[in-house]
Amino acid sequence: MRILISLAALATVATPASAQLTDLQPGRNFPTAGIQFGGGRSENIDIGDIDNDGDFDVGVANGGDGTPQGNELYLNNGGLQGGTQGTFTNATGARFVGVPNDTSRDIEFADFDADHDLDVYISNRGSTVNGGEVSRAYINQGGAQFGAPGFYSEGTNSFWGSLVSVPAGDQVLGGNSGPWINFSCDCDFGDLDNDGDLDLFHSSYGPNINGTRDSRMFLNDGAGQFDEMWPWMQAGGDIRTHTLDIDLADFDGDYDLDVFNSSRNSQARVYRNNLSAAGTWGGNPFTDITQSALLNQGANLIGTSNYEAEFADVDGDGDFDVWAKNYNNFTDRLLRNNGNFTFTQMNSWISGDPAVDENEVDFLDYDGDGDLDTFLANFSGTNAIYQSRLVDGGAGALYTRTGTGGASVEVPASGNGGTTLDGEAADMDGDGDVDLLLSNDANQNNRYWPNVLGVPDTHAPTFYQFTVQGNKADGSDTVIYAQVRDNHNYYNIDYYRVNLIYTVNGGDENCVSMFAQRGQQFRGVIPGGINGTVAYRIEATDDAGNKGITGTVTYNQTSSGVTLWENLGCGTKGLNGKVPYLEMVGTQAGGSPITLKLSEGRNNRLSLVWLSLNPTPFSAVGGTIYAFPFNSQIFAATNDAGHIYASTTWPAGLPSGTDHYWQVLVDDPASIHGLTISNAVHGTTP
Repeated sequence: MRILISLAALATVATPASAQLTDLQPGRNFPTAGIQFGGGRSENIDIGDIDNDGDFDVGVANGGDGTPQGNELYLNNGGLQGGTQGTFTNATGARFVGVPNDTSRDIEFADFDADHDLDVYISNRGSTVNGGEVSRAYINQGGAQFGAPGFYSEGTNSFWGSLVSVPAGDQVLGGNSGPWINFSCDCDFGDLDNDGDLDLFHSSYGPNINGTRDSRMFLNDGAGQFDEMWPWMQAGGDIRTHTLDIDLADFDGDYDLDVFNSSRNSQARVYRNNLSAAGTWGGNPFTDITQSALLNQGANLIGTSNYEAEFADVDGDGDFDVWAKNYNNFTDRLLRNNGNFTFTQMNSWISGDPAVDENEVDFLDYDGDGDLDTFLANFSGTNAIYQSRLVDGGAGALYTRTGTGGASVEVPASGNGGTTLDGEAADMDGDGDVDLLLSNDANQNNRYWPNVLGVPDTHAPTFYQFTVQGNKADGSDTVIYAQVRDNHNYYNIDYYRVNLIYTVNGGDENCVSMFAQRGQQFRGVIPGGINGTVAYRIEATDDAGNKGITGTVTYNQTSSGVTLWENLGCGTKGLNGKVPYLEMVGTQAGGSPITLKLSEGRNNRLSLVWLSLNPTPFSAVGGTIYAFPFNSQIFAATNDAGHIYASTTWPAGLPSGTDHYWQVLVDDPASIHGLTISNAVHGTTP
């Protein structure tokens, strides 16, 4: 059962807008535009912590409309590097070995294989001469690869699984499996089928952006292989577009990810996900609802330059609105979500748009006042900042371009011309405010704009809605969804730490790390087999340590089964506030594969893995040690990322109903106790 709950009904949230700060520093937050991240035909720039050391690293996609170029990785010099956070070193030669030159348009960090490190996916365009190009996958060698995190090896051939609709002539290996050639600009990851792993929406615009190729959907098998789902759209649905950008987010509040598809030379499309509450699709997984969502509302494209759309809650009502680039010729438009999967074009919400050819938009709270401002990347001129007036409550437009109408100029005085194709907004130097990264075309230098505001973020995440579970008369797993909002954009929020904390019959707290499905939605599972009263809440913590907490939901469950895996306790904090998190993955049938995963520990430290069959829990080092006295003690060491990853087979012959408790103790001098402990995992053999 999935029941929607509003923010006002149950969630305990951050300070209300009326009490938040007004604009803290109106002007000159970005005084300099330093040269960083190389220079080329740089189409896209992305952020991610590739070595799990607590700071954001950078990937750059090069080539674009020109000849093939090398894609690059830049390592943040903070964290494990021991240098100054917010300065960067080109790590391509050491960590991206053997990566070929491509005509790349997009680079994405995502954990394909669910081993707690970020892999890399690169979308390539190809040319009419070569019939398109293979989009490539690179696998982080930490985690399941048992190597050093932040180093990559190409895994393109194994990334692509079964193919259904791809013509034989486009298949590289043949046999309806493996890599294939296409013309792509943007491919995004999200949990499209709500099964707890990241799937792939692969857009295409065809040779010379002629809109003659299908966009496709690929489902993750759970281990990082992507199989095509076809058909994914109802008969007659328009999936051949001039797509340069897609967005995956829940636009209608039913806890599945829909698709908003910008299209350069034709009408933007909206695809509704038809996933049922039970997690199943019928004959039409997605439906093209562009007519009802946009056209019937008068929100139709005018012109041929709609390069991008970006979603965010700009008006503070919780649902996702859309900023559409160049939607009426070269004029940007905000499309207000009406809450019923229709969008109204709000022409008055943007003031000062010069109606020039801009390429991309990013949301950010550059002035620290709690609302979402925007950065606009200009295709052939000066980039700009638009200030939101939501918190100020000012009359007139919701967004005002800085540098006009009496507002202060925010962009750097120099180093802000040329052709910027993409921007990225995140706190790169760890000082609490949001910095900007720019990728530039035409072999110009890419840029880094550090924000000098210097005011830490004090705004806690909030919850738009989350699942409220009713009473259950079966022993199945209980899936809980939570949708998080904050004064940051979606790709920052998707990296937040979100925990589902529950008790059974008033006992010890169990802590489940919720999976980021993308689109600011998180998924957690209360395991089946529980018989009794379950009470749960959800906690979301941003990068600055601000925490939002929901109220508590209580339901009763009747079951005659057993809980096969459950988490006991929530562990204790160590370096940078990280809490070691232990998972046991697999079934407890004899001879079955089983995997122990520890994440968020202190890196390169001696650790103890304890197994206890008859424990006597006790309080110690600020938490609870459950797996004691131990029947088995295994010495291990966390890797560079603070992970332990071990796989084996479950022993045969264990009696049904055998209880076993696992827990990891990590040496961590940064903890006040000199030691951190993970949650415990309790298993019961079936």
